[in-house]
Amino acid sequence: MDVTAVTLLLSTALLLAALSGPVLLRRSAPALASIPRVAALTLTLSALLWIAALVALGPVVAWISTGPSWLPQQAAEVCGRCLSASSPFTQGAVSLGIPAIVPLALPALGLAAALIGLIGEVVRLKRSHAALARALQDSSTQKVLHGHRVHITPDARPVAFSFPHRHGGIFVSRGTLATLTPNELAAVLQHEHAHLSQRHHLYLAILNGTTRYFRWIPFIRAVRAAVPHYLEIAADRAARNVTGTAALAGALLHLGQPALPETAAHLPEHAVLHAAGSERIRHLTGQPRPPASTAMAAGVGAYAFMLAAAIAAVHWPYLLAILTGC
Repeated sequence: MDVTAVTLLLSTALLLAALSGPVLLRRSAPALASIPRVAALTLTLSALLWIAALVALGPVVAWISTGPSWLPQQAAEVCGRCLSASSPFTQGAVSLGIPAIVPLALPALGLAAALIGLIGEVVRLKRSHAALARALQDSSTQKVLHGHRVHITPDARPVAFSFPHRHGGIFVSRGTLATLTPNELAAVLQHEHAHLSQRHHLYLAILNGTTRYFRWIPFIRAVRAAVPHYLEIAADRAARNVTGTAALAGALLHLGQPALPETAAHLPEHAVLHAAGSERIRHLTGQPRPPASTAMAAGVGAYAFMLAAAIAAVHWPYLLAILTGC
């Protein structure tokens, strides 16, 4: 297989995943929901690997491009030998007639986009969490409930949510205390504790930050929407293991749909993790997984492995050429 065929094959695999990924994720959801933490990790890695494979097309194209002609002749010859030494393909491929530095710059651009998005997301969330936590803590009281330190807000609505520990941890409203039974409240607090102990806030910051400038791609957009759902299911399971299914299901019914605190309407949804969502109750009963869903979930994992192998296959020859002095 020559370099042109590899380029076309990798491009086709990326395009198919970009367009059909949302459908695949929907159909594999029942199986993925049975392993929510693994699903969240696999989907996040799949999104990041998709981006990495996209920018890996640059080094592949460089193998059929001319060297960086803007360099002095001697330096250009060295770079040309490095490109030739790194290429796993036979010589004789038709040159594109463009400087190899152009496609080789794609990984740098992709990494820069991911880093800029991640830094921007972390800064934005840190400022928002700090400002909102200060406002809520000024009007709330602290109390230890069922072994958890909790901030109780004056909100009359049944609301429960959490921030990272440094910004206050678990918050519940007076409406929540008035609505839930003691067992249901214990389940809600355990749910929020799971968010904190499993570092779901950090998880979502990394996912949403690194993929920020790629969210227009259907597959990436679907992953960004699916991962928070699986993290909520993971927190549900952690709470169920401690307090039981009945208490958690009752709490989810009483809390209803997720709601931001009244002072946080401007924040993105993933900035606050909620113990709410009656639609998740069916996942607590352990419904059977359709065989097709299991097969598609396995396909998601296989696709991630394939992308990882392709990325390694592209970059390893470059690394080997550098280590051996071209």
